[in-house]
Amino acid sequence: MKNLKKVLALVLAFACAFTMFAGAAFTDAADIQQTEAVEMLSALGVINGYTDGSFKPNDTISRAEAAKMIYTIWNGGNDNASAFAGKSVFTDVYSGHWAEGYINFCYTNGIINGKGNSKFAPDDKVTGTELAKMLLICMGYQADKSGLTGTGYTQRTNALASQNGLYDDVTAAVGEAMPRQFAAQIMYNALGADTVKWSTDANAYEKVTTTVMLGTPNSDGTFTFQTTVVNETMGKKCMDLVTTKGVLLTKVGKEDARDTYALYMSGSNKASYTRVVNDYTNLVGQNVNVMYKDNDTTKVYGVYANEDSKVVATGYVGQLAAGSSNSKIKLAGTEYNLDGNNATNMVYELNRDVNTVAVATLSSKVINDASKTPNVDGRTRNAAAGEIKLVDNTGNGKVDTVVFTPVKVGKVTAVTKTSVTIDNGVGTVKFADDTIYDGIAKGDYVRVIASDNTTQGGNHVEKLDVVNAKVEGERSGSNEVKVDGTWYKLAYDGASYVTATTGTTYNLVIVGNTVLYADETEGSIANVAFVSATEAPATVLGTNNKTVKARMYFADGTDATVTISKEAGTKLTGDVTFADNTMVTYTKLSDNTYDVEKLSASNLAGCKTFVANGSIASGATSTYYDSKISGFSIADDAVIFVKTGGAKAETKVLTGAQVKSWDKEIKDASNAVVAFNTSYLTDESNGIDYIKAATLVTGSNISVPGAADTSYAYAVTDQYTTTSTPNGEKKIAVEAWNGTETVTLYADGLSFGTTISAGKLFSYRVNGSYIEGVTVATSEAAVLGFDGKAEGEIKIQDAGVATDKTYTLAKDCVVLTVDDAKTAGMAGAGLDSIVEAGYNTAGTKRLVNISYLLDGDGKIAVIVIDAENNKMDPETPAGV
Repeated sequence: MKNLKKVLALVLAFACAFTMFAGAAFTDAADIQQTEAVEMLSALGVINGYTDGSFKPNDTISRAEAAKMIYTIWNGGNDNASAFAGKSVFTDVYSGHWAEGYINFCYTNGIINGKGNSKFAPDDKVTGTELAKMLLICMGYQADKSGLTGTGYTQRTNALASQNGLYDDVTAAVGEAMPRQFAAQIMYNALGADTVKWSTDANAYEKVTTTVMLGTPNSDGTFTFQTTVVNETMGKKCMDLVTTKGVLLTKVGKEDARDTYALYMSGSNKASYTRVVNDYTNLVGQNVNVMYKDNDTTKVYGVYANEDSKVVATGYVGQLAAGSSNSKIKLAGTEYNLDGNNATNMVYELNRDVNTVAVATLSSKVINDASKTPNVDGRTRNAAAGEIKLVDNTGNGKVDTVVFTPVKVGKVTAVTKTSVTIDNGVGTVKFADDTIYDGIAKGDYVRVIASDNTTQGGNHVEKLDVVNAKVEGERSGSNEVKVDGTWYKLAYDGASYVTATTGTTYNLVIVGNTVLYADETEGSIANVAFVSATEAPATVLGTNNKTVKARMYFADGTDATVTISKEAGTKLTGDVTFADNTMVTYTKLSDNTYDVEKLSASNLAGCKTFVANGSIASGATSTYYDSKISGFSIADDAVIFVKTGGAKAETKVLTGAQVKSWDKEIKDASNAVVAFNTSYLTDESNGIDYIKAATLVTGSNISVPGAADTSYAYAVTDQYTTTSTPNGEKKIAVEAWNGTETVTLYADGLSFGTTISAGKLFSYRVNGSYIEGVTVATSEAAVLGFDGKAEGEIKIQDAGVATDKTYTLAKDCVVLTVDDAKTAGMAGAGLDSIVEAGYNTAGTKRLVNISYLLDGDGKIAVIVIDAENNKMDPETPAGV
């Protein structure tokens, strides 16, 4: 039983009576490296946790504690040593010492010695070497014959311990104080080691043999027990443990009304071992050794892989391929030998059936979950995502067993308090009945293992990872794409292969070597532009390549004249035609030219649907009607490119919210309904398709409705000319305070249409990167009275005007606060910033302290007030 290590995850089903703290319950379980050893020893009651629920794996143990552990092992889990209490031979083990019984027992049986001078040093920390010596004595080695005493005993003890596997998986220094978890590992290894006895005739140690009743599971789940002579292990000697070796584990199931499991062996549909504490699903398909109480299969100590059983490889069905011959198979590009040929029925479906399908069926097709017959195509999403485990159970290096876990994949379409709905035929899973990961959300991609294949019962829902990446290449004949230097297969979605195009960025769901889903992200709406007008193609000097100059409007509201040199990654050549009024996605190249791709069914800019020629919805008079486009609701953050014709021709970039504020119908000067041509992108939100980007193009002689809101600013510089502009061209600019920050505003030319001087209030409209429609305030006044209310009344007197006036503040009246003497903006403006004007030195006239502009309804739209000195500069009295 030397192989009792690594994969052995031992817990006694009946050991709860011996210990308060099972390994799985330790609060610091994440800090325990030697999990199997700690679980076994704590379940046996050999090494326990603390009252706070922790194990403290890196704390050390004392020599007295080691004596107790050895006593407990020797006596089969019994830790009551009161029969051995009494006077000790060691002077430092006083009468009544908590460990005197354990120490006396171990001394009497030659397991321990003192430190000299009749001292035992019970509180000293035990080293790994000291613990190993105690266990070697328990195994039958004699200290005098094995050199475990005297000078050099340390080296001899370590050599003998290593020979017997006691230090396997022990990474702590054995010559130093031993951490609790590694002390457990040494004892754990000792239980699997063979016992010995000294042979006088051979003048050497011999293995001790013993007779046990080993059970062999039958096909109906019953056992045939037979007397068998085996090497006696320390586990058998002390705990009456026996092991059935090399039995195929084919199913693990949760027992009803228990927190334990049943093990099904060799294809039996009746449990062979019951009340097993740990879940050994990871060993399905392997030949295992089962350690249990002699002649009692309801008391299982542990299950671990047989020494000849090895998992050769794991992966996914989509990674399977035929080998170079029918006695080989490929998984993830690596070829493996089969123990037989690919027609051999060696495929086991996890927790469901045995040997029902040949390997060749899996590698070229897929198992149908219900009928076990092949589907038409092996690259469906469900097929490709199924798990595969290749196993060699005989130790000959060849695959003789394949474990297949069928799955379904899908997208979460709804999450409620009680259930989750998943598409692609999965349906509804429930939180109460199924295992569902925390934080599941609508839009997640998931993989579902059906209840028939799970150990716990109920469906098991796992989240699939999503990777954002650009497709670097395509192999259209084999439906493959290259991502980050690796080629992946495209899954078949039941109607066609998943679409992914070179040069486009996607959110990819990749399982193994198969792309299950590809949701376009490059070309998110932020990457959409509108080609409003183009010039005739020009030939690049010395080549056959062409370029096209175009006026492009971008989603952020800016526009520019650009040069297009590529379409969808291909250089423009020959008779290039590029239609005006087209939406595209774009990439700016290193030479400052543009690579554009027209929106289409294969270039959706991250949306769901593209329509090139939108129709008029039923009951509507135009493609735009009643805050909708072609009958679709418009998202507030949608990007809408609007282009008009005639003498008022202009192109504007509006938000969805702006377009939704239009009148029910747009009419021209003759009161005729304006007809718009449209193309659009839609995407789904909460089950509703919304317009996310659209064009509205008309030849009608109208201005773009609601094209721009009026903005206001206070000039902190005089206007000036500059080439530090968005496109590097010479323009006129001004720096101004907008109430939040000082910004630089540009005209699309060398004039604002008026003169803006420092200290002046002005209004404007934004048109892409530039401003237009500038109006400079000419009115300055003194505030004589204000009721302090929004949309309230304010009484003012202008400079040079004899009479005062009372105005109403507009609903969205803007207040800007400044230090006019320094022509600087000041933060913190509000209605409470508006105060009555002060008087001149003579006290006869109020001083001008505001400038203002009126809106179209004669209400005050904006007020600039000097919040520093309460007077505009230069000092000017109101009135005449």
